[in-house]
Order: sequence, then structure tokens, then C-alpha cells
Amino acid sequence: SSLAPAPAVGPVDYAYSDEFNSSSLQPAWSWVRQPDGMLSNGAYVWPTQSGDLTGPGGVASVLLRTAPSGAYTVETKVSINLGTNTVLNFEQAGLVAYVDDDQFLRLAHVAIWNTRQTEFLKEQPFSDTQVFTGGMAVGTPAPTTWLRLSHRLDPRNGEHEFQASSSRDGRHWTIGGVWTLPAGTHPRIGLVSLGFGGFGSSASSPATARFDYFRVHRP
Repeated sequence: SSLAPAPAVGPVDYAYSDEFNSSSLQPAWSWVRQPDGMLSNGAYVWPTQSGDLTGPGGVASVLLRTAPSGAYTVETKVSINLGTNTVLNFEQAGLVAYVDDDQFLRLAHVAIWNTRQTEFLKEQPFSDTQVFTGGMAVGTPAPTTWLRLSHRLDPRNGEHEFQASSSRDGRHWTIGGVWTLPAGTHPRIGLVSLGFGGFGSSASSPATARFDYFRVHRP
């Protein structure tokens, strides 16, 4: 056996990207639940919301836009003040590929007890009353972390395959594993900032995420 090749990351497709340099979000963006955060000094600044998406249903807001067809890589540069050692369960910010509240993938810099991780999480329905949630670590986060989700359609079964990558400098990337979303669905892509006040958290106020851009690269 051999390792799969690294995802091909080509030029930015500006029709699907946002540098957050305007006074308002592009019309291509839409919200699941109420709008949150704001544009400020060339970034989207978004305090972590109370609540999450995991488990049946969801209560946190999600900022989304339509994904292109075929192969692409979505990238963001996110800074979040999670500090070190303090228990801030489960504050996080990052990228999402979203079908609905019970079918999504999330790549985020997250506080889990006294650790800080880059977690690639999947949620999908398991039965009429339960959902499956699983996660894998990808690289090591930093106060500013670059995140990528690389998408392709599996030619054998039509599933959406997303491979996660993370970087501490925007140049050297750790390439992680792959999660899938079902064939025949139309995942949207976007951002999340959530988890304030999670179980056991000692945080007295939300962390703040700063997204410098949202870029979609075509191979």
C-alpha cells in the first residue's frame, strides 16, 4: 500500500471566496439561525456562541455559501484566543461542510479539557433518535491556524469526500484523514464559531475568533 497523493490546490476561485474587506458580507452568504459576528478591519470577527451543533438538532448559527461542483479546496486563516491549559470545553472556530444539523463535517481549533486540538469531526444520523459523532486530530493548532478541507466526488459511489489539512504558518501543511457525506446531497461550505459554556468549562466570557479570509481553490 502507499499514501494517497496530497490534494491538488490550485488558484483561488474568487466567485466562491471572500476576503472580508467590504463593509458587509457578500450576498452569496446565508445563515442557519440568527446572524452573528461582524466584519471588522478586513476580517470576520465572531465570538464563540453558546451552544453547538452536535447531538440531535442544533442551536448554534452557521455561516454558509454554496460550494462549487467537482474538486475544490476551501481554506481559512483563523485566530482564536483559547490560551493554554485552562479548561474551556468546547470552544472552537473553523470550517464546516454542512448538509443539515445532523449531517456535517467540522474542522476547527478546539479546546478539549486542558488540551488544544485541530479536530476534524463528523456527525451523521445513526437511528431515528440518535446521531453518530466521531473525530480525528489533524496537526497541531496555534493561536493562528490555517485550515483546509479538500473535496472530491468518489467516482465509484458518488459520495462527497473531504480531506482535512492544517498549518501553523500557511506554508507547511499536515494532511489528515477523510470523512464523507452521502451521495446525492449538496453540502454547503462555511464557518462556525461556537461552544462557549460547554460542560465543565471555566470560561467566564466567550473566546473571539477572527477569520482573515475564506478562499476556495480549484485544482
